[in-house]
Amino acid sequence: MSENENTYLDEDEGIIELEDEEGNVTRFEFVDRAEMDGTVYYALIPEEYDENDEAAAEFVVLKEQEVNGEAMLATVDDDDEYQRVGEMFLQRFSELPDLDFSELAELDGEE
Repeated sequence: MSENENTYLDEDEGIIELEDEEGNVTRFEFVDRAEMDGTVYYALIPEEYDENDEAAAEFVVLKEQEVNGEAMLATVDDDDEYQRVGEMFLQRFSELPDLDFSELAELDGEE
């Protein structure tokens, strides 16, 4: 399991920067956070993804671990755990209401 030694979260933008063991920094958009069996998991998508590319539309699941008293995000190496958590997030996403942007425009007084 690899921990992300340097994790930066910009809560205003919903961006999480993760640095891997080799020093490479990747930016992700925060999608969701949920707890399962006492562990907190994060669903993230790469900041630079193509909405029209189905393969790129997949999300990444990381879990929160405490290392030396600090919260770190780590990969989920167990396939069964990853599958269960991924299904939990998919269920949560399916329960979100569909947004009708035309209704939002009407609320803002735009048409």
